[in-house]
Formats: sequence, structure tokens, C-alpha cells
Amino acid sequence: MFYVTYLLDGAQEACYIFSARSGERLERRMMPVIRLSDATFTELKAIATWLSAKTPSETIDRLVREKLDQLGLERDTADESELGSDHEVMKFDKAPGLSFTRLTAAKIGGVPVKKMNWANLLLEMIASLKAKGLLGRTLVGELQVPAKTFQYSSDGYKYHPELGISVQGQSAQDAWKEIERIANKWAIPVEVKFQWRQNKNAQHPGRSALLRAGRS
Repeated sequence: MFYVTYLLDGAQEACYIFSARSGERLERRMMPVIRLSDATFTELKAIATWLSAKTPSETIDRLVREKLDQLGLERDTADESELGSDHEVMKFDKAPGLSFTRLTAAKIGGVPVKKMNWANLLLEMIASLKAKGLLGRTLVGELQVPAKTFQYSSDGYKYHPELGISVQGQSAQDAWKEIERIANKWAIPVEVKFQWRQNKNAQHPGRSALLRAGRS
């Protein structure tokens, strides 16, 4: 026989499961917890009815997806069911529309990028500049995307301790524009393979493409 208790630990809940026989405690981490006012939660349930969503989590997920689609932004994790088959790879001299795309492979300086999304690719490119000795104000001054030399987390900014600066989030199109600019200016070779999602607003739904920059 088991019983469960929940303890709040910072921004997460820890779920502790106790065995009534042995008293042994098993710990399981839960997902991050978001606190909502009673009024907002009531409104969320009303929206859930309209969306035919079964849980508050599903309701929020649906709303987030719709907003991302409107803004042409990407999710950090890809829903493979939304992707098409990998047809012949398209090549472009000039970047096409990158809304509703996800990365499938990327290299900076010949080194594969581990985390596959446009935002991280931009951060890795900025890290390449830092590796060349650009720090603090010099690093921020080199960038043409909004960045600050201090820790800042409003207005879409996120602080990146490994870079020592705060950078504002960018769309896929703007992220690639800055990546390409840095690559060409500093002769840092970048190769990116990506795929458009199966979305009616995508430029080439389901197709794959290749972009390169920084080549002499």
C-alpha cells in the first residue's frame, strides 16, 4: 500500500511516494508549476469547453500553438506527426521564408550543433564570437539583435550565463539573418538543414532545404 504527498520545491513540485510497509521514500520530479488566479482558471475552463480540451494543460498547449502559428515562431520540440517526408533537399542562395520550420541538422565551424532549434543556433553563433575574444560590451556591440550586458529577463530577453549577456528572442527568419551576417563577416562556416512543417502558411510544407553561410 502506498500514499503520496506533494512538497513545493522552488518552481517545481516534488512528489514523494511512501511505502506503508517499509517507510521507504521514492522521489519523483513533477513538471513546473504555474499559479493561476481563480478568475483565470475559471476562464481557462470556459475556453476548454469551446476547444473540446480535456485538461487545463491541453487547453494551454492549444492556445500556445495557435499563438506561435500566428507569430510564425517554432516550438523547442517538434511534433513528428506534423512533419512531411524528407523529399529532395532544396537549396537557396537567399533565405526563403522560415516561418513554420524546424532544424534537422546544423553545423558551425564543422561541429554539429546538439540542440536543434533556431534560437539555440543563434546562441551557438554568438558563442563562436565569444570564443574569438569578444566579451561583454564588445560582444553586445557586435550583435545586430537586441542584447544587454547585464542580467535581464523582461521584454522577451533571457540571460545566458555561458555568454555573460542577455539576448532577446528572435523569429526563425531574424535568427538566421543574424547568423548569416555573423558567419559571413567573421568567416565562420555554417550549414543548416531544415524542414517546413505541414502548415498551410508554410512556404514549402513538408519540404526540406539547406542553407550555408560563412564560406569563402
